[in-house]
Formats: sequence, C-alpha cells, structure tokens
Amino acid sequence: MLQSVTVNLYMHMIRKLILVFLLFIGFQSVSNAQLRDSVRIYIPPYTDTTCVGTQLKFTAVQSDTSFHPVSYHWYVNNVFTGITLDTFYTTALNDGDSVYCWLTFTNSFALADSSRSNGITIHHLPSIPPRVLTSLIVGSNPDCAGSPLTFEAYPICGGITPKYQWLVNNVELPGEDSMRVTRVFGGADTVTCRMISDASCRSYDTAYSIPVPIIHIHLTAAISISAVFDSICLGGRDTFRSVATGFGNNISYQWYIQGVPVLGANGYDFITTALNDSDSVYVVLTTTDTCVLNPVVTSNVIYTKVKHVFNNYATIALTAGTNPGCLSDPVTFTAVFDSFGTAPYYAWYINGTLTSVGASTLSGLFANTDVVTLEVRQTDGGCYVHDTILVPGVVMVRDTTPVAPIITLIGDNLSTYSSGTMTWYFSTVSTPGSGTIIPGATDTFYHPTALGYYYIVANNVNCPSLQSNVIYISLLDVADINRSNANIYPNPTTGIVSLDWNNLLVNMTLNVYNALGQNVITRSINNNSHADIDLSKLPNGNYYLQLRDESGQYSSHKIILEHN
Repeated sequence: MLQSVTVNLYMHMIRKLILVFLLFIGFQSVSNAQLRDSVRIYIPPYTDTTCVGTQLKFTAVQSDTSFHPVSYHWYVNNVFTGITLDTFYTTALNDGDSVYCWLTFTNSFALADSSRSNGITIHHLPSIPPRVLTSLIVGSNPDCAGSPLTFEAYPICGGITPKYQWLVNNVELPGEDSMRVTRVFGGADTVTCRMISDASCRSYDTAYSIPVPIIHIHLTAAISISAVFDSICLGGRDTFRSVATGFGNNISYQWYIQGVPVLGANGYDFITTALNDSDSVYVVLTTTDTCVLNPVVTSNVIYTKVKHVFNNYATIALTAGTNPGCLSDPVTFTAVFDSFGTAPYYAWYINGTLTSVGASTLSGLFANTDVVTLEVRQTDGGCYVHDTILVPGVVMVRDTTPVAPIITLIGDNLSTYSSGTMTWYFSTVSTPGSGTIIPGATDTFYHPTALGYYYIVANNVNCPSLQSNVIYISLLDVADINRSNANIYPNPTTGIVSLDWNNLLVNMTLNVYNALGQNVITRSINNNSHADIDLSKLPNGNYYLQLRDESGQYSSHKIILEHN
C-alpha cells in the first residue's frame, strides 16, 4: 500500500513538471513570434483571373526590414520554382494553381528561422469580359475652370497590346489614343475611355470606362500666418510662416511691417531681423486665377514682442594679494561684471582646466606663468550683447621668497652679506614694519646719515623677503670724505684696485672688509696721490673699502672681486 502511494506521488510530480515545461515552451513561442520576421505577397489588382499564358508578376514584402540576410523561395502548388528573388514572373500557371513564398532569415536570437506568406490562387477562364478603369493622376475634380487634368486608363483582360481612345461627351478626341490624356476640360464635359482588348480569352473586344463628369467650382482664398518665436531680442531673427487655402494658380505674396511693404519679401515664408517691439506683421496674397472669388486677401496681424538687449561686460579684479608676487603668498581674484541677468554662471580655469564653478571669487596659491581665466554666462534667457564672455587670462608672475638678510655695522657703514638688490628702510621708532623706504638706497651697504633704526628687505625680482634684523644708530661722529678729486678703479676688479687723487697728496688709513665684516687688509697711505691695493689672494665676492683721513672722517666703497 505504501509503495502504491509513493508511485502516485511520483507520477503527480512528473505531470507538474511536464505542465510547467509546456507552459514555458508556449511562452517562448509567443515571445519568438513577436521577434520574428514575416512576409506577404501580392499581384496587381484584378490579375488573379486571367487568360491562359498571361504573364503575372508576384511581389514579396517583408514585415520588418531590420532582419538580414533574408532569402525568398517561391513555390507553386508546394513545389519550389528555383526563384529566390523578391519578385516572381511567370506565364506557366494553370487554372487553380496556388503560389506562395517562404522567407528564410536569422531571428533575434541569432538562430535560422523562416516564415510562409499568404497564398494566391490563380484562375484561368476560357472567356473573360474585358474592362477598363480610369483614375485622375494630375489635378483635382472638382476644380477651377482652366486647370489641366490628366486621366490614366487601367486595363483588365486587355491583352498584350490593348488599344485606347478617349472620348469627351461620347465624342472621340483626335490623337488621344494612349493610356493617358491631359487637357483642360469644360465644366459640363464627361470623360470616357474606350479600350479594345486583344486578350486570347476575351468575351468581346470593346469595353468602356465609367464616365467621369467634370465639375468646375469657384474658390475662396484664405491665408493665415504664425511666428516661430513668441518673443525675440532686438536684432534677433524671427520667421513668419503662412498657410493659404483656396488660392488656385498664379499667386504672389507681399509681406508688410507696420503697413509698409518689405522689399523682396515675396515668399510664403518671411525671415527678418528688422523688428521692433509692437511692430505689426502681415502678408497679402494675390492671385490672377479667375476661379478665385477674392483675388486679394490679407492675413491675420501679428504684433511682435521684441526685448531690449543689454550691453554687458566681465573682467577679473585682483582683490587680495599681489601680482607679481611670491609663490608662497595667496591671491584672490573676483569676477567683476554687469548686465548678466539673475544667477549668472561662473567658471574659473587655470591653464585651460576647469577649476571652480559657481563662485564669483577664486583664491589660492599659483605657480609662475599660471594663466587664470574666467567664464561668465547668462542663465535667465534674457537679451544680452554677449550670452557668454570668456575674460582674457591673467598671467601669474611668481618668484621664490628670498631668505631674510642680516645686516651688520662695519665701521660707519651698514652692510649685508646677501647679494642682489636691497631696499633700505629708516624709522625713528622700533615698531616692526614702521620704516619708510630710503630713496636710492638699493646696494648691499649703506652709510647712515641720521640717528634711528635701520633694516633692509632683499628683492628677488618680484618677491621681497621678510625684513632683516634692525640696527639702531645712536652716534653719528663720522662724515663723508670729500672725494671730488678721487678715482677708484677698476670695479669690478680681477685683483688690483687703484686709488687716485689727481696729484693731491693725502694721508689716509685704508681698511678692506669682507661681506661678514671681517677686516682682511689694513694699509696706510702717507703723503701720496696714488695707491694700488692687491686683492688677488682673496676669494671672489663683495668687499668694502674704508678710508679714514687725519681728521677722522670716513668713506666706504663697495668693491666686487672677480678672478679670471
């Protein structure tokens, strides 16, 4: 008994799995059907019933041309004809033959697939009555008098070379014996086509089309215009378009602004940049077609909305820091602009790379030759001379900060061992940074002329150092020696320095100091007008030559020693 129950449960599970599998297969079939190509075939109207031996043309059309490659296979009575094109011509069909097409293609799952078309059954009758149909292929009916019309005949069981004759009011039109007729017809005319068939299975020879009465009517012209834009900026371009009905033939247009015709504006569209606020724009249509009851008609009027254009500008201002300046000093740039509307867009670039968006300022440290550029753009859709301005770049000039120099008092001169250009400062108080620049004092030494505090700042082209130590001069008991007749040369020197007083005999004490303030040479000049000092044993550098006369007066001179 237990074994029987187990078998039943097992079989129940198998049936459930089979059901799920069948549902999955069915779902996949529906999905595949939605992703498959298909094909249908057709032949010209009324040709499915013809005489024996008539050539028939079958055409196949894909439902989805995105499937490729595809191949067409034509079958007659389930037998492959060998034709693999999308068209199939044949004269060898018998009465009751069935034609269809198989389409082979690759489906959406990259698998080979196929689809069969509809079938068309061909009938061959021993006796078929000929017929001829007509259609209007050029012009319209009803229409105005004087408009040319073209009719075309379509034969049914007409044979290989049917003959045609067109008739108006049952009267033959001389020379009109082709499939088409083109002419101007009268308002009471009736158009008919006569066809003489040469089909082998025709019941009789002659067939007439259904008469077509020509109807002439009068037209009422109308025209309306619209503008592409609701509003534009002054000097902006707007396009006006017209839609006309019932205008017949031989029409012309003339556009107007403020009631004045615009020279050359004679098309159905009108493009202009010459609009002001509240200008009126309209167009007048004129036709010479006698069928139109109102040959001159004026459109609706559009009053333009033209907004003022604001002249705007933008530039960059340096609002903190200096340029030229030091690499270690921060700099702040601020966008300065006018007439960019509400909430303008800011973008800052450094060397062409976007750095900051949305802020009107840019702060930071910059490298030498960095180029700072600003882009300002309007965002409110208003009218401005410039929607966007790219401000020309500011080139940063930055130098390294020099080491703060140290000054010492050598004799009666203040000097520093630092090289380069210096700026000397003097102050009567000891407060840091309170000094004023001493005009012309740019050397590495300076002879003080007043009691007070002295310090210097070294200049590295564009970047000053911090100030040096401060030295207070409390006693000025030295004076400059009158050197109006003295020459000291050469300077710079390679070793020998000459002192010449132009035949004036002098008594002097001469001291030479290095840049550290150390005395390296001492010499006395007694009752001489010329002396030579040899510095060739000293290393290259800056030296200070100090002269003291008998009265105690001093003078100092900077000498540059450069060995060859």
